[in-house]
Amino acid sequence: MKFSHDFKLSEHSGSSRVYACGDITARIDFLSGSMMRVALFRDGCKMLPTFTVDPQNEFLTEGRDKLSLDGFPLFTPKVDETAEGERFSLGTVEAELDTHNFVLSYKKDGKLLFADRAPLAYNFQNEFGNGTYHYITREKGEKIYGLGDKGGSVNKAGRTFRIETSDSMGYDAETSDPLYKHVPFYMCENSVGCYGIYYDTSDSSVMDLGREINNYYPAFKFFKSDDDSLVYYVFFGSKLEILRQYCSVCGKQTLPPKWSFDYCASTMAYTDAPNSEEKMYEFLKKLETLNMGCGGFYLSSGYTSVGNLRCVFNWNYDKFPDPAKFIERFNGEKIHLIPNIKPAFLTSHPMYDEIAEKGLFVKNDDGTPFVTEFWDGMGSYIDFTLPEGFKFWHDNVTEKLLDFGIDATWNDNNEFDIKDTDAVANGFKDGSVKASRIRPILTYLMVASSYSAQTEKYPGKRPFLSTRSGSSAVRRLATTWSGDNFTSFNDLRYCHYIGMTMSLSGFFFYGHDLGGFSGDMPSRELLLRWMQHGIFEPRFTIHSWNSDGSATMPWSYPDAVPAARKIMAERKKLIPYLYNSAFLSAENDVPMTSPLFLYYDDKEIDCDSASFLVGRDILAACILDEGVNDTEVYLPKNEIWYLNDRVYDGGTSVTLNIPPDGEVPYFVRGGSVIAYDEALYGYKSAEKLRFTVYPLRSGSFKSEFFTDDGESFAYKTGDCVHLRFTVDCDSEYVKVHIENIGKKTITPDIVLCGADDRILTVE
Repeated sequence: MKFSHDFKLSEHSGSSRVYACGDITARIDFLSGSMMRVALFRDGCKMLPTFTVDPQNEFLTEGRDKLSLDGFPLFTPKVDETAEGERFSLGTVEAELDTHNFVLSYKKDGKLLFADRAPLAYNFQNEFGNGTYHYITREKGEKIYGLGDKGGSVNKAGRTFRIETSDSMGYDAETSDPLYKHVPFYMCENSVGCYGIYYDTSDSSVMDLGREINNYYPAFKFFKSDDDSLVYYVFFGSKLEILRQYCSVCGKQTLPPKWSFDYCASTMAYTDAPNSEEKMYEFLKKLETLNMGCGGFYLSSGYTSVGNLRCVFNWNYDKFPDPAKFIERFNGEKIHLIPNIKPAFLTSHPMYDEIAEKGLFVKNDDGTPFVTEFWDGMGSYIDFTLPEGFKFWHDNVTEKLLDFGIDATWNDNNEFDIKDTDAVANGFKDGSVKASRIRPILTYLMVASSYSAQTEKYPGKRPFLSTRSGSSAVRRLATTWSGDNFTSFNDLRYCHYIGMTMSLSGFFFYGHDLGGFSGDMPSRELLLRWMQHGIFEPRFTIHSWNSDGSATMPWSYPDAVPAARKIMAERKKLIPYLYNSAFLSAENDVPMTSPLFLYYDDKEIDCDSASFLVGRDILAACILDEGVNDTEVYLPKNEIWYLNDRVYDGGTSVTLNIPPDGEVPYFVRGGSVIAYDEALYGYKSAEKLRFTVYPLRSGSFKSEFFTDDGESFAYKTGDCVHLRFTVDCDSEYVKVHIENIGKKTITPDIVLCGADDRILTVE
């Protein structure tokens, strides 16, 4: 009977309980004391494998069973029978199950945290139409964070989002949706506490976070998917604890090489020009002339052009007569080239017929290549679920790029914009699958194929990959960025929020195209403001496709070059701290940048503030509006904060003056040791480490610092510097004890910050 479904316990173990109602199975797995998984599916349902869930951090090419328990610690809750069903006592929360309609509710300290919407939360017999639904309660004033690279305010409550990927060229960072990421994960904060939910599906979905209302139900929010099963994870704890749990489910974020934290340049203009190689060499000369450092160059797709079309793996020998020699020149300057590669081949591509004959494309039902729009033409996507397709990509990345001396890839335009339900991919163990159902999986497998090529070619080197699209699975292999943003102050502000949102979704190594990618050349002020914000982003890259064909560069405004150099010098000074923060991020599943509220339960903190944490110990604020030089910075309570030669108590606000033409002042948390590069900034300046202690007024604290060769995996076996500082502070002395748990030796140069006049001792 519709709207009435009675479930009965059919089997159970210490950490799992399975219920049945007709042909419907409902399963609960208690994965830890603060994490559980719920699955609902019909008899005969063929679940697609998951590529996002990977607690054992394995290199997945065929995925993982969605109901696998491998890698989870598992938890046995206390189970009590109730009049309606059962009650489960977890570490901090009690979950209650009403077996009529399988309604779950969760209480913290006796108060309702959230619940499935009664009387019916799931679409058991198409009561809500086609598709898979999950309705849950909504509290007035609740705040919601996450969902990947979603635009608008950091708090997503009250809005509706499409969970799918799109090639969103020139998007509006405030209003456009969808963008590039497929991330059905969010954290909710209400008057009782916090919880998180992740829906494990690769199907296109909708997340309504309170936009819809219905007279017949109390306030609700819902998730809707085209998937024919529903598998979701529930997390409990603080916002930070929930985020860390989600990241542990998805697997470890890869640690990028150190050079990638330096300024990395890019522009469409250079590789689109007929004299591309000349433009690239002029870039090198300009760096040397202006004495500016650079770690990498994202090589836009113009290097592959055939006429006006872009053909992946095709070097345009008119533009680059000798690719190996060109690459060798950049390698000699220690500037890594990061070439753009795209997963679709235009029908006019020189390799198209050969690939089609081998059957390596996503196909129509009749076996012919599926053809769709792609970059000024029609093209077909490689089917990466086909082992031969995966290998084809791997081999071409190797032969056309890596064998020439390249050691990085820029995996772009990989949203796999396939919505036609007739398009078919090879699939997995259960046979072929509609390509529209696995778009983020195809993205992951593309990146995995590039990754496998790079690790095979350079087995001792940490690979650098950047991907525009993907689910949280790609965080195990690649960095990312916010895609083709627009040149405006409005996009500067809302890209800041997108960055915070990506950090709250597990994408810790991200950045933006500084200055804006699409539109007119940014104004002098806008370019400098973007660069100032970029100082504190994990990725510091200026990239552009300006409407007038110009290239946005640090020297785009000659009178602003001194300002640009100051900004880039400040970035260079912070790289040791940023790289240490990246290591701690990868090791501990914590963001490199984050909103203040992730660490501080302080009602004065505005979730849409221009202030944010960089690592754990730097509080930065940037100017996000035109014609403004001052910003009010709130300092979280229960801390002291240093700024130059002054110290401030938390719980207060400070006005910062930040002109666009220089360094950005920032606060440092008391109880930290910060590593700076104190070398004179320049084209090829060597690193000169100095550690600055920012003490407490009294008491002890610990801090740590990591560095290594910057490019290998040797640190995993201890071949690195890994300092642990223990600092004791009293009224007269600041005493620093240092332990190095790494195998590389170092004699630290340690100073006390200028705002403190106590005596520093080091042992």
